[in-house]
Amino acid sequence: MSDATVAETLHSATRRLESAGIDDARLESEVLLASASGVDRAHLLANLPDAVDPGAGPRFESLLARRLAHEPLAYIVGHREFYGIDVACGPGALIPRPETEMLVELALDEVRKRGSGVRIADVGTGSGAIAIAIAANAPGVHIAAIESSAEALAVARRNIERHGLTPRIELREGDLLEGAGTFDVIVANLPYVSEADWTDLEPEIRDNEPRAALVGGHNGTEVVERLLEQAPAHLAPGGVLAAEIGDTQAERVLAAAHRRFPGALACVMKDLGGRDRMLVVRIGGGG
Repeated sequence: MSDATVAETLHSATRRLESAGIDDARLESEVLLASASGVDRAHLLANLPDAVDPGAGPRFESLLARRLAHEPLAYIVGHREFYGIDVACGPGALIPRPETEMLVELALDEVRKRGSGVRIADVGTGSGAIAIAIAANAPGVHIAAIESSAEALAVARRNIERHGLTPRIELREGDLLEGAGTFDVIVANLPYVSEADWTDLEPEIRDNEPRAALVGGHNGTEVVERLLEQAPAHLAPGGVLAAEIGDTQAERVLAAAHRRFPGALACVMKDLGGRDRMLVVRIGGGG
């Protein structure tokens, strides 16, 4: 390893990751070697003919072995980008995913309409990614970030402090909206995988990410339905609620939304892949 160049090391690692069935093997090789070398990817790629630093070699092999064992990349390097923000990741919290950025977009659109006085709740905040992305892009907005897992709360607290957002994001331990007050906007990325689908998840997800953050019950919609049950007492007149859902759950969650919010406008929005992804409920009143 000490005599190998960066280019040679990346080529070898890419082939090993490909053999293990890992997608984006080249990109992941670059991320792992950059992490082991203590540099960013741009620096790494600008120095492909150089020899790998002797101290980085063993570190890289250790990181690569973990990835070959299908440990998530975000847990290995300790962070992931979400909505242009670097979010620290750890085994106690779900890894933020690109499709969840839809919740951020909706919240920011509401801020533009309503102004910085809008009251926002991020229910099931996990790593804090959603609340942080909203706060970072909407100066002056205050957010209640609610989470029931002590492990996830620790990850969220670290992220909030790291981004200097402690004054504007109030981290609360709680079960969904119980005792949480009233909000104009409620966004939620809650567990929505069914018990049956859990067994079919990729081992990388099933064996590493917290089950409680993924499985929403027998049907997968039970936690979202509990949120909808609580929400009428916590959503202000003219308010909007948005929750991420599974791509086969639209009919069930829409029925639940109409039961809890008679007369409200409820719809399911699709992600960029054309899959049902986000339940949106808008109630009347307000201004």
